[in-house]
Amino acid sequence: MVMSKFKKKIIPVIKWLSIDLDEVIVDIFVSNGLMFNTIEWRRSNNSVILHYINDDLDFEFNFEDMDESVQKEIYMFLLRNYLN
Repeated sequence: MVMSKFKKKIIPVIKWLSIDLDEVIVDIFVSNGLMFNTIEWRRSNNSVILHYINDDLDFEFNFEDMDESVQKEIYMFLLRNYLN
């Protein structure tokens, strides 16, 4: 499977922001109405997972399953808000 261009870009950002924890706790709001509470890089299978937490339930979304425009929006959100 070929890695998406935004996945290649977002993994180093997650690594930098998470300081070796591989997960960043941050509320990410996307224009299509979705909201995520954390973004995680899983070393074991090199995947990027977004989490939406509601009460005690943790809903996981694979970054690569999202539309490229949503991937770009999430990437740009992290750049704009945390790497200024």
